[in-house]
Amino acid sequence: MRRTSKGRGMSRRKQRIWVSVLGTLVGLALLTWGGLWMMSSRDTDLTDPTAGVTASFRDAEGAGAPPIRFTDVASSLGVSFRHGPGPRGRTLPEDSGSGVAWGDADGDGDWDLYVVNFPGPLGQPPDPAGGNRLYRNDGGRFTDVSEAAGVVDLQGFGMGATFADYDGDGDQDLYVTNLGPNRLYRNRGDGTFEDVAVAAGVADPAWSTGATWGDFDRDGHLDLYLCNYVEYDVESDGDAYVMDIGGAAHGIPYTLNPNSFDPVSNRLFRNRGDGTFEDVAERLGVHNPEGRSLSAVLCDLDGDGWLDIYVNNDVSTNRLYRNLGGEVTSEGLPQFADLSAITGTADPRGSMGLSIAEIGGMLGEPDGLPDMFITHWIAQENALYLSVRMPGGGLEYRDKTRRLRLGEMSIDTVGWGCALVDLDRDGRPDLVVANGSTLEDKEDPRHLVPEPVFVLWNTGTRFVQVAASAGNQAARRHNGRGLAAADFDNDGDVDIAIVVNRGHLMLLRNETKTENRALKVLLRGTPAVCMGARVEVETVEGRQIRWWGADVTFLGMHASEMVFGLGESPAAKRVIVTWADGGSTTVENVQAGRLVVPRRGTPDRGPR
Repeated sequence: MRRTSKGRGMSRRKQRIWVSVLGTLVGLALLTWGGLWMMSSRDTDLTDPTAGVTASFRDAEGAGAPPIRFTDVASSLGVSFRHGPGPRGRTLPEDSGSGVAWGDADGDGDWDLYVVNFPGPLGQPPDPAGGNRLYRNDGGRFTDVSEAAGVVDLQGFGMGATFADYDGDGDQDLYVTNLGPNRLYRNRGDGTFEDVAVAAGVADPAWSTGATWGDFDRDGHLDLYLCNYVEYDVESDGDAYVMDIGGAAHGIPYTLNPNSFDPVSNRLFRNRGDGTFEDVAERLGVHNPEGRSLSAVLCDLDGDGWLDIYVNNDVSTNRLYRNLGGEVTSEGLPQFADLSAITGTADPRGSMGLSIAEIGGMLGEPDGLPDMFITHWIAQENALYLSVRMPGGGLEYRDKTRRLRLGEMSIDTVGWGCALVDLDRDGRPDLVVANGSTLEDKEDPRHLVPEPVFVLWNTGTRFVQVAASAGNQAARRHNGRGLAAADFDNDGDVDIAIVVNRGHLMLLRNETKTENRALKVLLRGTPAVCMGARVEVETVEGRQIRWWGADVTFLGMHASEMVFGLGESPAAKRVIVTWADGGSTTVENVQAGRLVVPRRGTPDRGPR
């Protein structure tokens, strides 16, 4: 009987074990089947990368913010620009552009507007409705002088533009980047321009994007750092795969993915001083051969008096090249060291726009060096790198994006052009970002998904999104790309121009009501001593620091004139300019309004 009882006990235990095993197997099977079903019901290449991502620190729009207001005055003031004629061709170059730049092209003291375009879909004959446009500022209204000036370029596929007096003759010249040969328009001084890119040696045939100017070797001549993107196959038109979208089959071309193409090296064009340039990028180790570059800045990042280079790369690691100044090559050129990894700036995200200013004071950590705001692709968050001086003289950057409430709000967006500017003249830099997705509308893949503009008010400790209350156009969704800032109407506050991919340009006039005052600073001197100069304004509230011509945005250029908010104060205590050649000028007790700072001992070559 005991043997029988024992046998029955073992049988019940085995049954429990088998039931448990079978239950586990059934559960695993159900989980596997569910996972496979979910994968089959959605295409990972088209999946929204922000799905399931939380944004717990999103700010309530406009909470406690001042009434920042913009009005789109483009059409009423004569700027009737529409980007991209013809149907969208679903190619990367068409979806990436274009840029916008402010400069004083006619030397009359106000800011003219140059907008970059392309003459139609790739592979199609040029459309006369396309081409670039130059709008002359006639005292707050604009006149299209593109044809007369000779800067339309229907043969070029436009990307970006910058103004600079490269030959030092007192007139601002214009450099335009293309998918294909670039243009260097020399200003004749009579309202017309001449393309001298081939003769000057800067007609790079690659797909060029951002460009920035500065005298990196301090020989008195402006040099040019040029970003190149990818080796794009213009003839490519094949689809990588076909997906069902909205009940219809659509091919998704690999031509929309930058990872499909090899990167192209950048150029550092050294100005010989005779109207020609030589590329020294590879010799100096700043050619960035593995980077798909979109923006770069020439600026003294470590405060040693020499212009360094920071490069924004898309789906490849960003680069920081420190100018060693006193250490020269056998040719007498300054050497550079790649400090990307040790400074914490080797960012592998998709980086587009770039803006610099000293904003460490928001966290009680001002060090007098440039901090960097960088826009990124969707689900990657924008970045705000604060510079930190390390013991022994080293430099490090720390991403304070989340602390300043800039990260979570950008999870859902693709950021492009940007500007750190004081919109309400309270002495703190605010932030404007042009957003626009590169993802296609699933209901209609002929169009991209529009996104909201960021108008971010600086509270002193964080940024608050106030676009919803900043005017009709600012509150809407757009396919924003290039963005550039200027006080085009000369009323003391900063206005914004935004290129909308395959849409109408927005000219957002700042109509913020405030009693705060402002100081506008303009430098006078040779281009080489002005570009990259450090401008410090001391007020009763503290220090504000900018770098002349070094705030590059995306594929464009802000007006070089700087607008500093003074708050309620009628004057700044002093203005200190540290010129790019190391010299310094100080002006005491500066009243609100406009200040022109000349460089002693140099000819007057600043923009008027």
